[in-house]
Amino acid sequence: MIRHKQLITLDLIEKESGKSIGKIEDVVYSKDGKKIEYIIVKNNNLFRNKLLIPYDKIRFLDRYQVLFLGDIDSYLNQVNIDIKNHLKLIDKVIKLENGEYLGYVKDIVINKKDGSIDGFIITEGLFEDLIKGRNYIPLLNNMRIAEEGLYLPDGFEM
Repeated sequence: MIRHKQLITLDLIEKESGKSIGKIEDVVYSKDGKKIEYIIVKNNNLFRNKLLIPYDKIRFLDRYQVLFLGDIDSYLNQVNIDIKNHLKLIDKVIKLENGEYLGYVKDIVINKKDGSIDGFIITEGLFEDLIKGRNYIPLLNNMRIAEEGLYLPDGFEM
């Protein structure tokens, strides 16, 4: 397992040379929001300084590096999909379907092997976090992930 906030600090390393391609800057989730499809890597190029790499083309080496398994040249000249409007899950509100507020997504727990989301670490606010700590909500089959927030079925209790 890895947390989203850890993932977006890692270096992407080229398989052949061992050189750094760039830092993972963000991820692109699937349309249903339950799995990572791509990682967004920022390199030091003046133009085309962001690469969109399929999640299945990486392997984790250690706490600081991710190995890129493909041919980097084929991704340098790709036509990027619109990454500005991809689904963001960090800081999304979490509510019950009836509108009752539960908190906000503070971090996401991700399965390293396939990029699927295992669950969400939520915050109810600074004072609540200090007193009670943060809560964990596993990704449930009946959870609805939308642009405006995450929705759990009525009657869900933490």
